[in-house]
Amino acid sequence: MPENSVDVVLTDPPYLYLKHKLDRPFDEATFFSEIQRIVKPDGFVVIFGRGASFYRWNTRLAELGFAFKEEIIWDKKRISSPLMALGRRHETISISTKGKGKIKACKVPYLEMKRYDEAGILRDLKSLKGLLKTKKLDNVIAYLEKNTVVYSQKRGKESLTIGAAIATPDRQVTTLKSIVEGMKEQSIIEVAAERGSVVIHPTQKPVRLLVRLLALVGAGSNSVVFDPFAGSSGVAVAADEIGAQFVGSEIDEEYYNAAVRRISAL
Repeated sequence: MPENSVDVVLTDPPYLYLKHKLDRPFDEATFFSEIQRIVKPDGFVVIFGRGASFYRWNTRLAELGFAFKEEIIWDKKRISSPLMALGRRHETISISTKGKGKIKACKVPYLEMKRYDEAGILRDLKSLKGLLKTKKLDNVIAYLEKNTVVYSQKRGKESLTIGAAIATPDRQVTTLKSIVEGMKEQSIIEVAAERGSVVIHPTQKPVRLLVRLLALVGAGSNSVVFDPFAGSSGVAVAADEIGAQFVGSEIDEEYYNAAVRRISAL
């Protein structure tokens, strides 16, 4: 692959603890050296991992000049296996940049962000009842007509860093704003693990999770996304969804053929 040809490496390498046929060691020094060679200036490496191998990989990236940007937790909403002593329902993702790449501010649709928070949705709906108060209704109308958020001065708790007053908008305005515009992406992303006939790989990642990760690094229609451990080709499907170009590789013939079938059906 040419030097400086990839915008985003989004991948899920073998964690080296699953005792699965694909969970086998690889030449990490060569691998990360090649990643450093092909990623564009200001490009990103987004990598899933866990335990000692994950920390080792991030250390290698730092030694190669990559700057750590964010740590994301994927909340699967369900535990991986009921047979384990500890019900594990999350995985960790690190985002690093080769240069001075910046995490993008992203908005997630309100109902998607609040999907697992019924109590929170109920609180928001109850707060909207306050719109019957004339001033609050005027503030909401100002937001809808002029995209203007009216702030009021409220006394804040005194501390070492915060002074007397903090400007805050009405709760009803912020609630409606989040419903209309979406909510800011968070460091804990809640997406249920895929199940049923769509699962073709034991460590398959949900496409929606991958799309949201690509959004955080600004991947779009002009981007090249590379997954050297393609597995079920979820990254390919996510790249197709945002109109990006995809390059991938998979060492296991069974999963490679399954991935080709999945990509061909797009």
